[in-house]
Amino acid sequence: MAIVKSFSQEMVRDLYGVVDFYYWKKIPVARIWPRKTTIPPSSAMIGSRNAFIRSRADLKLVGGKVRTAWGFRNKGRKQAWLDYYTSVYLRMWKYYKRYPPLVTNYRIITE
Repeated sequence: MAIVKSFSQEMVRDLYGVVDFYYWKKIPVARIWPRKTTIPPSSAMIGSRNAFIRSRADLKLVGGKVRTAWGFRNKGRKQAWLDYYTSVYLRMWKYYKRYPPLVTNYRIITE
């Protein structure tokens, strides 16, 4: 990653596929264009990716009170409640190989 002073749309268009321009914490930066791997994903990688996708789908069902409960549960930590929610979800998937009832059964959190 390299910090650049600025970049124009022409630069982005001309170097598309070679250099990736983006903003990191409101600072313009550039890096070599990321390459897609040619190695096929393992079953564990596919499972964790699907668990992450499912965690985002389940997150849409979370109401205001439950989001507040996740926030209180995460009080005093450096990570956001959403990151904590995701880590709990993926950890449960890693150990039990099923979608976690603790995270999908929202009544447990509010009781």
